[in-house]
Order: sequence, then structure tokens, then C-alpha cells
Amino acid sequence: MRSLLLLLLLFAAVRLPAQCDTTSLPCSEHGWQLSPHGMLRVLVIFAEIEYDQDPSQDPVKQAEPHWPKGQLPQWADELFDHQPLDRPKGRVTRYYHDMSLGNFTLLGDHLDRVITLRESEERNLRSATQLSAATVAKANTMGDFRTAHGLAIADFDHWKDGGKAGLPKEAGPDTPHSFDHVMVIFRNSVLGHGQGSTDAGSPGQLFGHPSDTQSRFGGMYGMPFEILQHEFNHLLFGGNNFHSGGGNAPQFTRYFIAQQGGWGMMGGANSALLTANAWDRDRLGWRPEGAVHRIRAHDRQGREVNSDLDPLAGDTGVYVLGDFVTTGDALRIRLPFIPEDEFPQWIWLENHQTRARNGCISDVFHYEEGNPCIQGAVPGIYAFLQVDRENKVGKDIYGGHADFLRPLVASGHTDLYVAGEYEHTCTSPGKGTTLGRDKDLCNPLTGSQDLELPRFNRNGDDRLGARELEMLNKELRNGVIHDHAYFFGNARQAFTLQGNHKLGMGTDPSTASQMTLVCAEQDVLKGAKPNNRVVYLNGISVDMLEQRLNGDIVVRVRSGDVRLEQDIRWCADSIVLNDLRGPDSYSLVVASGKRLLLDRSRTPTRVDRPETVGGITYWSDPTRLTLAPGARMRLEDKAVLELRGGSELHLMPGSVLELAPKSRIKVRDGRLVVHEGARLDAPEKAVKKLRTVKATRAAAPRDQ
Repeated sequence: MRSLLLLLLLFAAVRLPAQCDTTSLPCSEHGWQLSPHGMLRVLVIFAEIEYDQDPSQDPVKQAEPHWPKGQLPQWADELFDHQPLDRPKGRVTRYYHDMSLGNFTLLGDHLDRVITLRESEERNLRSATQLSAATVAKANTMGDFRTAHGLAIADFDHWKDGGKAGLPKEAGPDTPHSFDHVMVIFRNSVLGHGQGSTDAGSPGQLFGHPSDTQSRFGGMYGMPFEILQHEFNHLLFGGNNFHSGGGNAPQFTRYFIAQQGGWGMMGGANSALLTANAWDRDRLGWRPEGAVHRIRAHDRQGREVNSDLDPLAGDTGVYVLGDFVTTGDALRIRLPFIPEDEFPQWIWLENHQTRARNGCISDVFHYEEGNPCIQGAVPGIYAFLQVDRENKVGKDIYGGHADFLRPLVASGHTDLYVAGEYEHTCTSPGKGTTLGRDKDLCNPLTGSQDLELPRFNRNGDDRLGARELEMLNKELRNGVIHDHAYFFGNARQAFTLQGNHKLGMGTDPSTASQMTLVCAEQDVLKGAKPNNRVVYLNGISVDMLEQRLNGDIVVRVRSGDVRLEQDIRWCADSIVLNDLRGPDSYSLVVASGKRLLLDRSRTPTRVDRPETVGGITYWSDPTRLTLAPGARMRLEDKAVLELRGGSELHLMPGSVLELAPKSRIKVRDGRLVVHEGARLDAPEKAVKKLRTVKATRAAAPRDQ
């Protein structure tokens, strides 16, 4: 009996979500400055400046109807619910309810009058923090503490001050009271619309009480919802190194050369979807009520299953993903073969049924409302890559770099190029850069994708600067200009049964690992580890099988899916094919009539040391594909392997390359290196046509 009880306890421990150590080590689920669990109420102060000395300094030249001078904004009661509701109505309250799956309730109320500062009475109108302090000081002269809904100071004090980053926050009021959060929103100040900041501490004594945390925003042209939630999210997640999903800026160090867009709670003006992502929820411990697993999906019978997968360890099969926003279902795949001294990587999959089907007001593309030029979000699978940032428990959980998430869009990756300056009308009319996209330049391993800002050397020097970014707003494709603001989201980016419905080793995009380069203005690590400088092929694939009427999407996860069934172009400084043990023990099969092209990437894989060859300036090395010991590659009849742009194929000892009688290898500008102990099985006629170099000593894959 004792043994049975012990077995049951062990089984339960394995199945329960990872729990935080609440006594010693920091854990991300406890939040940075504030707890992401339970209930918190914000005190909002609306303020304006009377430019009584120099009216020309007023940034609002004409009265805005949404916020008349001397009055509260018309949307003052639309920000927060002041009391909990079964169905939240306030924009911010509903956002946190939906994103947290009901784990976090953010309420709010505001002072019942606008606070007016006079230019003649203030010493510094250029400092937002000093303006906040001045607003609080002015409020203290306005009489008794009164909110729009008659709340007391005690109603804004549910958490004790002094909580440490990552450690449990103590619920309950302070003695004397301290506001949990004071937020000042200005009508016409140095904070333009969409600008703001947040931090710990207090803008001063407000009616005799300080605050634990504070923020300030500009609401010049309407409700500052996006910057408000972004900055408040810092208090839950961490500092500027948590910028991701469209919330990063050029000055912050990141994992990728391109600045990333996408979606997530640390996104911002450059986001596509406006929802949280699965990484966000996992980071803060926002799970559905009753969830057994840290990351979950369901089987065909509706039973919850663990969906944090390692396919090469046997985690394969069929999984049912409910709508991500409403059910919390997601699927994560760990990418294999990455050395332990490099950044680990995962692929996440989410089923977004979008607002039309799930009712979530945030499950839409950023600017699709009022912009018919943007092809709105459609139900499907939305995917992204996670690099590093897995440390949820420990002393270093708030370290790392920004842009640790990179979207994997169904429209694929490609070598974009500057096609010229053209007028565009979608989202922001004017003249701007148009980027070109050619079918012949598909690049699933190192190419650019819709939801990022790639770098182009516009000033002609020998370095790609952090601000030399271009947005895929307007695209030249097949001689036609398409003006759809792709960077802010487009229907083509979702995986659907009617469109791109497979993600695999030989698809575009690919399940292969990706190259990283920690950088901002410069290559921070000089290309060294823990950067990922080798792309590892893995044979993992995800197929969409079914879209159910209730919104569920059924997918199949496989390993050993090594057959290339479409023409593909691979580019990367170093690509490694390990022994994947696919069907008939092959690691890679190029299907009959298909072509695998090894070419040099025109998308940068480094930010310095450009090289011009044949009139083209490259910021990458020639591609090198290495067949590791035990790997077997086969070209079926009429299949073609082509080496171009100085590319090399290395057969390491114990590897095999087989050519069917009617297959071909074309070496236009490159070489095939057969190392001692490797085997090239090919018809004699085919071998004679090859420019083959036999090496006597194996060389390691290029990783530096």
C-alpha cells in the first residue's frame, strides 16, 4: 500500500505544472514589480496644462472632441471597470481578463475632476516624471479625495509595498495605506500620444499617501491603450530587455539582426495581432482553471495532454488545439541538436480563431479596422520561434536580451531587396521604400519574413546599423506592387488548411533551428557562443489535419519526415544534417523531379565585413551543408542538387550521398568535398561530371 501511494504521489508530481519555489529563489510567475495574479485597482488622474505664458507651446492646437479642455475625457469610464464583473467591459480590464484566462483582474477608477497645471506655476514642463509629481501636488489642493464612483483610498490598496522582483507579493493593505498604482494621463503635455513610462515608487504624497508603482501617459488623440498596457506589462514581466512581439526599438540589444514584430504583451506600435502569446502566459503562470500541464493541448477524445514536446524523444502524434485566446491551448516543440553552450530554441503553435469567432476584441491585426487595405486576421495556426529566455526560476530570470521571439509566417522567408521609392496609401500615406520579393530568392533558413524589420546598408559603409531598418509595407512581386502593410499583419501569415498547412524540415518556413546574433549597433559577442551560428536540420514536421466547426484545429507532429517534396533553396553559413533515421534510414531525400539549391544568402547573417562578389554585396558566408557521420542523403530519379554562390557540400566520415541513375548534381560555383571515410554512391557518368574534391581529413562544421 505504501509503495502504491508513493507511486501515485510521484505520478501526480510529474503531471502537475511546475510550481514556484516561494521561499528562496525568484520565479517569474510572481511578477517583477507587481503580482500577475489576483486583483489590483489603479487610481487614474487626468491632467492638462494651461499654457498661460506661451500658448504656442500647447501641442494641441485645436480642441479634440474626445477630450474637451477643462473636462474629463469622454472615454474616462471606458478604461477600467471599477468593480469586478462577470463579463468585463472596461477596455483595460477586459484585456487583462482575457489574456490571463481570468487569473488577473485589473480594475480602476479616476479622480472626479481634471487636474489643471499652469505653465506659469511649473518650473519644468519637459520632464514627464516632474509633471506627474506636480499633478499629484496640485490634486492635493483640490479638496477631499473623490473618485468618479465614490471609492475610498483603501479600495486602491490590496498589496503591500516592498515586493521583491520574482518573489511572492504579500496581499493586504499597507499601514498607513499606499496606492498600489497611480496613473497620470495628460491631455496636452511633453508626452505625445502613444508615449509614456512606468516605474516603481511614488510621484509624491497623494492625499497623504504614497504609491507603490506609478506611470504617466499622453492621451492627446484618444485613449492611450496600447502604450498603457505595454508599460504596465513591464511591471509584470521585467525591463526593456523583455521587449518583443513588436515592442522593441533599435537601441536595445536583441537576439536577431532584424528587429522583430509579431504579437505579445510586450509588443507595441509595431505589433500585428494584439493578443498575448503562449510564452507570455507560460512566463506569468496564466493557465486555465484545472489545467494539469504547464503547456497543454488535447487528444481526439478531448482529454488534456502535455504539449511541451521533444519529438526526437518520442513526443509525436495527433494533438487538438482549441482556440488559444479562450482555452489557453498551445503546442511547443524543442529543437534538437543545438549544443548546450548555445541558446536553446523552441517552436510555438497557437490556434487563433480571431475576434469574429472567439469574441476577443484583441484577436485582430493591429490596424485592420478602418483600413480595408489590410487583409484581416483569419482563423488558423500562428507560429513563432523562442530563443533562450526559458529561465523562469533563479537569480538570473530577469536577464537576457530583447526580441527573443521570432514569428514563423506561412507566407515564408525570402531575400528581400530594396525595389525603390514609391507612393503608398495603406495605414500611413506617403512616399516610402518598397521591398521586392522574388520566387527565386525564397530562403526558409536565413531569409526575412513579413513581421520583422530587416537591415539594409543605406549609407554605404561597412556596417549594418541598428537604425538602418526597412518595413515591409509595400511589396513588389511579379512586377506588381502590392500595398497591404504586411508588417502589421496579413491573412497570408496564418497556416490554414486552404493554404500553407505544413511546417517541416523542407518547407518554407522550416522547422530547422535558426541563426542568431546578439547585437544592437554592433555584434556584441563577436559572433561567438552562445550565439547560434549553425542551422541544424531535424526532420520534425507539423501537419494541419482538420479544422473543426467549433474552432478546434487538429495537427499531427512527426519526426523522421525527411523527404523534400518541393523545390527549395537553402542558405546559411553552416547547415548540419545529422543522422535522422528517417524511412529506410535516410536523413534527407530529394523527391523525384525536385531541386535542392544551396546558395549564398542575400539576407544578412552578420552586421559587418561585407563582401562584394559579381556585383552583389553579401553580409553572409557562402553556404556550407555538412552531412555528419551516419547521415544518408538520397537524390531520387530526376532530382537535382545544385551548388551555387560558392556553396559547399561536405560528406564527413561515415556519411553517404546516393544518386539515383537519372538524378543530377550541378556545381555552378561551389564544390563537393568527400572526406575520407565518406561514400558517394553515384553512376560513374555522374561522378565524372562533378567537380569533386577529396579531403583526407574531416573538418568540423563552420560555427564561428
